[in-house]
Amino acid sequence: MISDAKKADRSPSAEQKRHESEEQLSLLQTITTELTAAEDLSSALEVVLRDVCEKTGWVLGHAWVPNPPGAALDLVSTWYCGDGELKPFRTVSEASHFEPGVGLPGRVWESKRPAWVENVTDDPNFPRSTAARTAGLKTGVGIPILSGKKVIAVLEFFMRESRAHNERLLNVIASVAGQLDLLHRATHAEAATRERQFRTLANSISQLAWMADGEGYIFWYNDRWYEYTGTTLEEMKGWGWQKVHHPDEVDRVVERIKVAFATGQPWEDTFPLRSKTGEYRWFLSRALPIFDAEGKVARWFGTNTDITKQRELEQALRESRDQLEQKVTRRTAEFSRTNEILRSILSNMGDAVIVADKDNNFLVFNPAAERMFGKGAMESPPAEWSHHYGLYLPDKVTPFPHDQLPMTRSIRGEEVDNIEMFVRNEKAPHGLWTEIIGRPLRGADGDLLGGVIVCRDITQIKEEEFFRAGQSRVLEMIAADAPLAEVLTSLVLLMEGQAEGLRCSILLLNRDGKHVRHGAAPNLPEAYVKAVDGAPIGPCNGSCGTAMFTRKPVIVTNVMTDPLWRDYRDLARICGLRACWSTPILSPQGEVLGSFAMYRQETRGPKPEETRLTEIATHIAGIAIDRQRQQEVLRERDARISVAAESADLAFWVLYPEGDAWMSDKGRRIYGFDSNLPLTCDLILSRVHPDERAAVKAEYDRACALRGAFETEHRLLLPYGKTRWVIMRGRCLRDEHGNILETIGVTLDVSAQKQAALQLQVQREEMAHRNRVALMGEMTASFAHEINQPLTAIANKASAARRFLDRGNIDPVLLRELLLEIAADSQRAGEVMRGIRSLVRKETSEQTLLNLNAIISDTVRLVSSDVLNRESVVTTELDPNVPGVQGTLVQIQQVLLNLIINALDAMETLPPAERRVIVSTRSDKGDVAEFTVRDFGTGLPKDRPDKVFDHFFSTKQKGMGMGLAIVRSIIEAHGGTISGENAPDRGARMVVRLPAARGEMQKSKAAA
Repeated sequence: MISDAKKADRSPSAEQKRHESEEQLSLLQTITTELTAAEDLSSALEVVLRDVCEKTGWVLGHAWVPNPPGAALDLVSTWYCGDGELKPFRTVSEASHFEPGVGLPGRVWESKRPAWVENVTDDPNFPRSTAARTAGLKTGVGIPILSGKKVIAVLEFFMRESRAHNERLLNVIASVAGQLDLLHRATHAEAATRERQFRTLANSISQLAWMADGEGYIFWYNDRWYEYTGTTLEEMKGWGWQKVHHPDEVDRVVERIKVAFATGQPWEDTFPLRSKTGEYRWFLSRALPIFDAEGKVARWFGTNTDITKQRELEQALRESRDQLEQKVTRRTAEFSRTNEILRSILSNMGDAVIVADKDNNFLVFNPAAERMFGKGAMESPPAEWSHHYGLYLPDKVTPFPHDQLPMTRSIRGEEVDNIEMFVRNEKAPHGLWTEIIGRPLRGADGDLLGGVIVCRDITQIKEEEFFRAGQSRVLEMIAADAPLAEVLTSLVLLMEGQAEGLRCSILLLNRDGKHVRHGAAPNLPEAYVKAVDGAPIGPCNGSCGTAMFTRKPVIVTNVMTDPLWRDYRDLARICGLRACWSTPILSPQGEVLGSFAMYRQETRGPKPEETRLTEIATHIAGIAIDRQRQQEVLRERDARISVAAESADLAFWVLYPEGDAWMSDKGRRIYGFDSNLPLTCDLILSRVHPDERAAVKAEYDRACALRGAFETEHRLLLPYGKTRWVIMRGRCLRDEHGNILETIGVTLDVSAQKQAALQLQVQREEMAHRNRVALMGEMTASFAHEINQPLTAIANKASAARRFLDRGNIDPVLLRELLLEIAADSQRAGEVMRGIRSLVRKETSEQTLLNLNAIISDTVRLVSSDVLNRESVVTTELDPNVPGVQGTLVQIQQVLLNLIINALDAMETLPPAERRVIVSTRSDKGDVAEFTVRDFGTGLPKDRPDKVFDHFFSTKQKGMGMGLAIVRSIIEAHGGTISGENAPDRGARMVVRLPAARGEMQKSKAAA
């Protein structure tokens, strides 16, 4: 499996590159250290062959040097990795001599460049191919060792695997060859050059590198260090590097590295370093000692490799199953160490991992997979997998079709996500649930190699889902008003299904609060259920009776010995009950509703999971029982309300935001709806008279948007043409977020009252008309004077105009003025006649928007002649901000005429100079218009001033006593009030208050 993965992915990952870079740098460090101790080129060649083979995976190394004549290469040094199968190839190599261009060494000698052969057995220019094939060798590489432009040696390495060209490894070996050239020069100048080359190489690597003396004093950092930290050597030399370490880690790092410096042992640690931007990143730091000829530590060479991303990947691996496949694929790349890590991961994973090749042979079947599927990998075709491993569809009955198995689909090249499967076998007789993710395995060229699946045990999740679904079903039954017995039975069965051998029951507390009633116990013996039903509660009445009495959970681990079960012990023995835990069921108000009990056939207390089930069961049971009791209360209340509504002739209705509606039987009769007709808001609105429908709808919408309550009086137009007057009152109910839940209200049929009011209105208008006619009789002389004045003026001005015409002396301007004055006088006489006609005419009381100041001015002008005849004075004090009122013009004029005439009558006995009447208006807070008629006469009766408004009461000898009574009825019909009071000095004051018309209140307040 691992070798297949190697072939499948030849492009090294970032992790692999980092690992290779570290190993190659370590190789350079090791070879550099050992070459310093080499006495000559031959011993140095042995060091290089050995270290390169051991560190980079080559199994064979040769060193070739030109013979003295310089005509051919001779083998001078070899290194084998202890494999006896390489001996024949070694023998052939020792007997070989290569001229320039011949074989791998000769080719490198001639070209002076490295050569990489992926498979030497297929290379036509490799004379030792037969021996190589026998030894199982594949990849070969040749490296020249140059001194100036002269090749002084050729290194040759082989391995058994076929490996593609690796430029990085080639450069490392080439760098080693450069070290051999330095050794060959063997001068101090050459040693200094080697040092510079090493530092250049160290500066070219991606790690942060440093060197210290034998005591640990750091005297050099590579460029990467300064680029990352933004520091200088002056800041960092010695032990100054502590400045860029994290304060939480620096003490630990210092302590550990001092131990390494003291013992001379290689050092490795991980810690965060601060960058020049202030960011901390994690680094893997390693340091190796460099020994001198006496075996003492001469220097330390260390590197810091950024592993932040690696740590993030490791964290992501712990958090995401989806990255497991990538992790497995990366870790099956090249080295046996990676295989061991992968096998360790697979062995310790909680998820099952299975890998199969394209021929359906299992390559990996980790222990979790064996536990999940009951057995390990078996050689069997896919058609038999479902049978062998007990694989079923989610219905738990149908075997999973072999062509749809996640592994089969992955091998076909499909990506499979989150497939749920039920597994039942000998090791899992009750079955378990697994969720499967599958991916195809492909080679570097995209060819299918097989498939891998990861199976996660989701049994607990599925059981919790089923449990939540069961709870939802019970709650839906409650919401659907299912019978309480069915709800409680379903709840008990749901709880019993969560644990094997568990039996449960629910008992209800009777209305008397002293006895229990059977609720639900589907799996308890009938004898036990009958014996408990009707039993009293008390401090020693079994688990359930005691729990209801004490309002606390009661846990009896052994019913055979517990005193609470003294009266029920024999029954429990017959029924096979040994332990019982009971918890009271409480309403939201804390009222005991019943109890929930769990029974076991073994003596023990409840487990945490059973305690959790009890909490859930008592909560849901409390909802169901409390809802039933509330519904019983509601039904009783509804019955009482229905009786009261029928007695009060009220119709109840409910409007819902979705458009549906409900209406009581009384309401259906009022609105003319059939008892079985489904109602909607639009259907109810359609019964409103077309002339008033828009206003009713606007009032309802305004109530919903603003205040929440509304009232409207309107007509209903029934299907058979009858009109019915109703008063409709409603209120919008909202939730805590302000959303409308429903609108509830009542409708009152006021047709009879409306008819009586209309008749009363007709009578009132008839009396008002007669009163106006009587007033006209009293004011005949005044009206005649008002009419005579303009008529006399017209006659005089017409005579003048005729005289001008008779004399022939016609002045057009003067004639035009006379004609205009005649027209004005004619208009004035017409206005007087129209006023008299409107007062006398019997008209319907049509209401309009009225200006009180204008009406008062017109009325005062109308009675001005009568006022002069009575030698009196009428003055006005009008508030310009008084709001308009809604009313009937002729009726308001009638009120003013009555009050002014009464005021004039009250002052007949006074001297003319004291006969004054004041008519004034004012605005009361902008929502009421008030006008006052004040006289200085004899005043009102002191014992009861409001007596003047009674029918047939009069202070005049010839009065009928109906005038002020009619005035009061007119004002009240306009929604206003009238009151009379004696003035502080003398006389009386009549105060009329009328509601301001809608829209006029805001104007009045703004003007104020």
